[in-house]
Amino acid sequence: MPDNLCSRSGIIEKTVGHTAGTLFELSEFSRPGTNLRKLVEAWAKWRGKNVVRWYKADLHIHTVLSPCADLSMGPRDIVKKAIQNGIDIIAITDHNSCENVQAVKDVAQGAGLVVIPGMEVYSREEAHIICLFRTLAADVEFQNVVYDHLPQRENDPEWFGSQFVVDANEHILRECQKMLAMPTNLHVHDIFSIVTDLGGIAYPAHVDRKSNSLLSTLGFIPHNLPVHALEISKAYEQAAKEHRILRNSTFSLIRSSDAHFIEQFGDKYTLFKMEQPTFQELCMAIKKEKGRKTAFLSACGEQFKDVAVNA
Repeated sequence: MPDNLCSRSGIIEKTVGHTAGTLFELSEFSRPGTNLRKLVEAWAKWRGKNVVRWYKADLHIHTVLSPCADLSMGPRDIVKKAIQNGIDIIAITDHNSCENVQAVKDVAQGAGLVVIPGMEVYSREEAHIICLFRTLAADVEFQNVVYDHLPQRENDPEWFGSQFVVDANEHILRECQKMLAMPTNLHVHDIFSIVTDLGGIAYPAHVDRKSNSLLSTLGFIPHNLPVHALEISKAYEQAAKEHRILRNSTFSLIRSSDAHFIEQFGDKYTLFKMEQPTFQELCMAIKKEKGRKTAFLSACGEQFKDVAVNA
């Protein structure tokens, strides 16, 4: 066994055995250049154990398909920015469509970046819902339903913005003619039901905002809605101060960039404690199953806020 593993064996044994505290387990993200992750993985491999570690994820990213997104949000720039910021997992969640997911997946292939197919759906209640899927096929099937429930008229690019469908080389294939900026006539319960039937997972987006959030439109989270997570846009301390439901919440809290401009990408993310960067493991972390959980940095950036209170 290599000397560097021997010298760190006590620490690594604790981390792999899940006995280290959250602050220590996550310290690799606050110490640039550290090799702790590689040491843990090498030690676990030598011991024949599965590694449960923290993955950095941004699960709310728009591309040039979203009418409100900047032209900087092309597949190449998104993947490049994700890698630069040490992101392990991203989800492409354009408004009411998934037509650019494949292009981002193509660019990310072989780059060590996992791309989750997704969508940000605009409900009849005018609330935004993040919907994530294991496969692009399921995402496309959901998209077909969403398209059927959008206003049946063509988008006006001069009024709402352009909606570009592109390939991996960022060549414009066409403009989507659907009214992606408009709400569907699908109720929130319908959206959750359809997503669940397709093997996906859904949760309300940016619930701490004053518009297009489930809390701002309904004023509460329906008790019969299969919600396991809530997305927040502000720092946890500020969001919890403004919304009592977020204090000591039983929901997993997720913070993502909701990037519409490339400069917005990278500052907000969530850490997922999982064995592998897969959709199945992601769902387990959101649902706080088998030791999986979510966490993110506190506002001061000096310590981690563990938000999986019932993990």
